Amino acid sequence: MNIEVTSVSKKEQRVSQTGAAVFVITAEDIRRSGAINLPDLLRIVPGVHVAQLDANIWVLSIRGFSDRFADKVLVLIDGRTVYTPTSSGVYWDQQDVPLEDIERIEVIRGPGGTVWGANAVNGVISITTRKASGAQGGALISMTAGSQETAQGLLQYSSKLGSGGYRVFEKYSGTASLRLPDNTMGADGWHLLHTGFRSDLSATAKDNVTFQGDFVGTSEGEVLNVVLANQLPQQPTFVSKTQASAGNLLARWNHTAGDNSAMSLQAYYDGYDRHEEGGYEGRRTFDLDFQDHRKAGARHDFVWGLGYRTTGDNITPKYSKSFVPSERTDNLFSAFLQDEVTLTDSLHLIAGSRLERNGYTGVEFEPSAQLVWTVANGQALWVSAARAIRQPARADTAIRIDLATVPLTNNTFGVVEVFANPNRKSEELVAYQAGYRMDLSKQFSLDLATFWNRYHHLQTDEPGATFFTASPPPPHFVLPQTSSDLAHARTYGAEIFGNWNVVRRWRISPGYAFLQMRFRPDGSSQDGTVADESGDSPKHGFQVRSQLSLPHRLNWDATVYRVGALPDQGVSRYTRVDMRLGWLAGESIEFSLVGQNLLTPQHAEFGDDAPLHTLAQRSVFAKMAWTFAK
Repeated sequence: MNIEVTSVSKKEQRVSQTGAAVFVITAEDIRRSGAINLPDLLRIVPGVHVAQLDANIWVLSIRGFSDRFADKVLVLIDGRTVYTPTSSGVYWDQQDVPLEDIERIEVIRGPGGTVWGANAVNGVISITTRKASGAQGGALISMTAGSQETAQGLLQYSSKLGSGGYRVFEKYSGTASLRLPDNTMGADGWHLLHTGFRSDLSATAKDNVTFQGDFVGTSEGEVLNVVLANQLPQQPTFVSKTQASAGNLLARWNHTAGDNSAMSLQAYYDGYDRHEEGGYEGRRTFDLDFQDHRKAGARHDFVWGLGYRTTGDNITPKYSKSFVPSERTDNLFSAFLQDEVTLTDSLHLIAGSRLERNGYTGVEFEPSAQLVWTVANGQALWVSAARAIRQPARADTAIRIDLATVPLTNNTFGVVEVFANPNRKSEELVAYQAGYRMDLSKQFSLDLATFWNRYHHLQTDEPGATFFTASPPPPHFVLPQTSSDLAHARTYGAEIFGNWNVVRRWRISPGYAFLQMRFRPDGSSQDGTVADESGDSPKHGFQVRSQLSLPHRLNWDATVYRVGALPDQGVSRYTRVDMRLGWLAGESIEFSLVGQNLLTPQHAEFGDDAPLHTLAQRSVFAKMAWTFAK
């Protein structure tokens, strides 16, 4: 309860003071997890559903709505948003952070729109990396190798620079292709090369400046079964290659005037180029954010800020997809204000709202209020209410997809096509939450969160009248579906997790999440498939982590996951066991042996067929990390 977090209110505060469902992954948790990528690491958070679609694609959602491009979760890396406005989802193959450099990951389950804006609907994942301190420079070499041709290598150097320090690194990651459900080999092997740097400088006693950047290149494959829009009526299954390059530069200035005032100004430039599915997608984004935190008297603690973002894209036709227009530039203006009011020594009210203007739906409001009551020392009760929105993405308003070809009579055929709707509304969430945190003793703590959500303007595909066309050739019938926003949903559930220090050297951390989802079309909708979407997310999820420190500087860590079935995806419930044995050989070198998916040779975690999903497989790998101090 005393862990410091910053993501809930954009200021430092203890978990016990927050009116939100928060889970913190520490650097020690990361080291002992055995994970080698961000999605696998996030499996340990109750309420977060992580599923591997193939060797380079993950499905990652919070409190439901699981999809390859889960569009209701905001992901931040050092304050930089990493979702793509093309789909409002995340290209996880482009998001790489050396796990050795992560200071902590804060996961907020529930809306964070007041502070973070659009797309912070069901949750926020904020990844914070370590400062580049010059106090202890040196080098780090990390190497990983194992089954499935898993290989990783990290070379990093840090040193003092003026009044601060810097670090630079080069990382390689590669994995072989996994097997398809018919037990044949897929073509989803993945190779990534990542170069990055960070520098932190103390300009004055009250001013700190950060500069950092990342440059990532990936090469991967996938097996597709898609309509070839320029070779109708062909719908073959074949291997498609993907190459992506991404880069970003970030600068941040922090000024501290004292205990009662702090401000920051952050700017970043982000761009990527993806060549996939026979086409090209390029995007360039510039973001400017100002924030001010100050106290007014003994009772008020204000945080406010202003933001501006501009993003432009260029998307050429793919095998079965095209965007009209192919280029678009959008501007996003935002302002927010939040006040924490001390009502009594044990009762705090946090209220505020965000105002945003986007290029699709105009002005949007995202208010929220939380009440936190410190019941007793080590115990806190909180309740909250909030409105959050997901603004339309390019795929909602401009895409055209040839879904399938259908043979008809008289040697004719039809094409099922989905047409985007340029007049889409923002998807809206009204959320109510309550939670209780308690330190029952020095050995055991417990955190419970419950929620009840109402969603409006969710996507539907509305059938239209069949028509005949000669373009593109050959002449054919079109069975159109137009995307709209004529569905609503209700979800409710709970998450509970705890930490039990059995003895000084052994900690057990259990967690459980329950989710009930009910989708319904509006009365004017003709989409008969909306109700099936509740079967895309597990109803139950359970995990238990064990961290045991043995004599002779050995660590034995194990995690058991029990993931519920996905009826709409045809995926059965499964149990996954990951295990790690680590040995600290002196102060500067560590060896570890990790096994993942140890119970079964292979199993499906998601059932999407675009691309064809492969199976998560049992794997074993070894890792060595060697630190050279100056």
